[in-house]
Amino acid sequence: MKTNFYKVLSLESETASIDEIKMAYRSLARRYHPDVCPPSKKEESTKMFIELRQAYETLSNPTLRSMHDNELRIKCCRERWQAQLHELRLRSDRREKLKSNGN
Repeated sequence: MKTNFYKVLSLESETASIDEIKMAYRSLARRYHPDVCPPSKKEESTKMFIELRQAYETLSNPTLRSMHDNELRIKCCRERWQAQLHELRLRSDRREKLKSNGN
């Protein structure tokens, strides 16, 4: 599944401005830059730094951001649909059990 880059940058919503995205990126990039982390956390820090950079590059580009937002909406709708489908299956199973116990 697609990573939510807003969460990667610790942003509250998809309505974040370019300035908010830039500030969040700079703050987190300073914290997770591999050159400032202890050697024991260098690998973890490098992975996080790469993910931060990818999030910033995506969200600071209007075209890529729009595509990312659409993918997030699709993911959200798919998850909601799957939850509804699961609930319908449970109801159907309960109904079938009641029918079989009643006969």
